[in-house]
Amino acid sequence: MKTAVQFGAGNIGRGFMGQLFFEAGYRIIFVESRGDLVDKLNAAGEYPLKLLDAYSRQEIDMTVSNLTALPASDVDAVARSIQEADVISTAVGVKNLRLIAPGLAEGIRRRLRTCSNKSRAGSRGTGAPPVDIYLCENILDAPRQLKEAVYEQLSAEEKARAEALVGFVGTTVARMVPVMDPDLKEKNPLLVVADSYHHLPFDGKAHRAQPPEIEGLHAVGNFTAEVERKLFVYNLGHAGLAYLGNLKRYTYVHETIVDKEFYSLFSGALDESSKALLDLYPEDLDPVQHQSLRKDIDIRYGNPLIKDTIARVGRDPIRKLGPNDRLIGSLNLCLRQGVYPKRIASICASALCYDNSQDEEARRLQSMIAELGVDRALEQITGVAAESQIGEEILGVYQTFKREYFA
Repeated sequence: MKTAVQFGAGNIGRGFMGQLFFEAGYRIIFVESRGDLVDKLNAAGEYPLKLLDAYSRQEIDMTVSNLTALPASDVDAVARSIQEADVISTAVGVKNLRLIAPGLAEGIRRRLRTCSNKSRAGSRGTGAPPVDIYLCENILDAPRQLKEAVYEQLSAEEKARAEALVGFVGTTVARMVPVMDPDLKEKNPLLVVADSYHHLPFDGKAHRAQPPEIEGLHAVGNFTAEVERKLFVYNLGHAGLAYLGNLKRYTYVHETIVDKEFYSLFSGALDESSKALLDLYPEDLDPVQHQSLRKDIDIRYGNPLIKDTIARVGRDPIRKLGPNDRLIGSLNLCLRQGVYPKRIASICASALCYDNSQDEEARRLQSMIAELGVDRALEQITGVAAESQIGEEILGVYQTFKREYFA
C-alpha cells in the first residue's frame, strides 16, 4: 500500500488532503505540532469528516481511516516516514514552513543514502525514487521558501542530487472550512466540517515524480496564472461578500450573495477581474472553463449549509487591502489591463468600513482612519494615491457607505 505523509493535521490537512489520500487508497501519516491532536488521532485511528455539498444542499458524513500521526518534534520518526513516502504534502501555514524543514531534510538525506547503498550493492537502478512535496499553502512563493529551508540543511552534493529527485510543488486550495459549531466540536474534537469542493490544481512544471492518481489533483501549465485567478477571483469575491455584508450587519456570507444590491457589486467585481485575467493569460485560462468556475463560485458561496461567517472571511482587513493582495491587487491588475475597476473599488470602500470590534486588525484599521483621515489611511495601507482617479472612486463610495449605513 502506498504511503502519504501530510504535514499539518488541521482544517486543510484533515479536511481536504486526508480525504483525497484516503479515497485514493493511501496509508496516511500525519505530522502535527499539537501533541494532544497526535494522541487523539493515534488513539482513534480515524476521524469523522462532514462535507456540506453546495449542489445537493445535503450533508455527507464519512470516516477517514488507515492513518497514524507523528509529533513534528520527533525528527527521527518524521525522517523515517519521509524515507518511505510515495507522496508528501503540507498544510501548515507559510510562517511554519521552516519548522518542518529539519524532518524533511533528514528524510531526503536518508532517501539519497538508501539509493547509494543499493547502487553499491549492485541492485538494479542507480537513482532514488523521486518524490514530490505538494504545498497547500496558497502562496505562490511557498515552494521556494520551503526548498530554501530544506536545502540549508543539505550538503552541496545532496542538494545536487535532490534537485532532480525532489519536487517542491505549489497548489491552489479552494476548499472552504468554516468555523465549526462549538457543540459539534465538543462532542468530537476530531471532527472536521468542510464544503465538498474536490479540485486541487498544481504546478505542472515543478513535479519530479509521476503525479499520483488522486481524483481532483490536476496539473496546470502556467501556475502563476492559476494562483492569480485564485487570489483575484475566488479570494476577491469571498472577501467582497464579507465586507459588503458587514455594511448591513449580516452574519453569514451566504446572506450577502442573495442581497440583490450587493450581489450586483460582487458579480460586477468578478467580471472586472475575470476580464483582466483572461486578457493577460489568453493561452492559459480558457474562457468557457472560467465561466463554469464563476457559476460554481456563486453556488458554493451561496451554500447556506456552510454558515461561513463574515467575521471569519473578513478578518485581517489591513492585510487584504495590501497592494498585492486580493482587493487592491485585483484593482491594480485591472488598471494595468485597461479595465476600469469600478465595482472592485466599491468592494475596497466596503473593506475600509469594516469595523468588527472582535478583530484586532479591524480595530487598528478604524484607528488609522480616525487618526490619519481616510485619505492618508488609504494611501498608507494600499499604496493608492487619494488624488488619483481610482483613489477618488474608492473614497467617494466610502463616504456614500458611511452616510447610508453608519449615520
